[in-house]
Amino acid sequence: MNELCYPLFIWKDHRGLVIFSVIVIATLQFLIIELMATIDIAPIVTTILQQLPPQMQVLFDEGLLTRLSVNGAAAFGFDHPLVLTLMAVNAIIIPTRHIAGEIEDGTLELLLAYPFKRAKLLISLWISTNLILLIIVIGGWLGSLAAVALFSNLTFDLLIRILQIGCNLWLLFALITSYTLLISTFGNEGSGTGIRSAAITLVFYFLYFLSTLWDSISFIKPFNIFTYYQPQKLMFGQRSFGLHVGVLLVLIGICLTISLKQFNRRDIPG
Repeated sequence: MNELCYPLFIWKDHRGLVIFSVIVIATLQFLIIELMATIDIAPIVTTILQQLPPQMQVLFDEGLLTRLSVNGAAAFGFDHPLVLTLMAVNAIIIPTRHIAGEIEDGTLELLLAYPFKRAKLLISLWISTNLILLIIVIGGWLGSLAAVALFSNLTFDLLIRILQIGCNLWLLFALITSYTLLISTFGNEGSGTGIRSAAITLVFYFLYFLSTLWDSISFIKPFNIFTYYQPQKLMFGQRSFGLHVGVLLVLIGICLTISLKQFNRRDIPG
């Protein structure tokens, strides 16, 4: 089997969703930055915050107004729920479809009949999925950089920050891809595997949100994957990009190693 056949097959199988994701994320990034650059939102937000009860005001940190800027908008775009959702859908659907999904359909056994090592197939799927995620992130980069260049001042420092945030986003979802792949190597049903991976991701996100509100459970933050993706703090130099990358890479390596061992030794039902 030609080494490019399998990646091309994966691309053709998912290109509709990928192209849709690129267009939506690039457009969203562009519009968020354009809105922030053309409308002075800070006075409006300040007025609204002053009308809130003190109990509600504590939910908004002191750096909120600082982030109501073009730089803050560029960071917020990469953390928008729609962006995270589209990235998660791609990161979960692709490995689920081509491992547990094909085991369920009975097509993986046929594929493995070719002179194609299991480890090579798994690595090819992992690389292909992450290249697809990178394409989506590049769409976000292009939308952000185009908007900043048109409506504000694209400095070298801002360029580096946007590239770092996009890279951090990519690695976060490379990790989600990796543990989805791990779950798939144990599963026999595509739908069940996808639901489990999505549930784990949602639990991480929900617990991270709660830990930012309640100091009593803040001790769980170091054990949450979303702690290592904080675009607003990266934009304003409040977090270490190197720390985020290091932790995510280690977790990716662990998940991928276990996936390879499990996939090599498991029986593929006929």
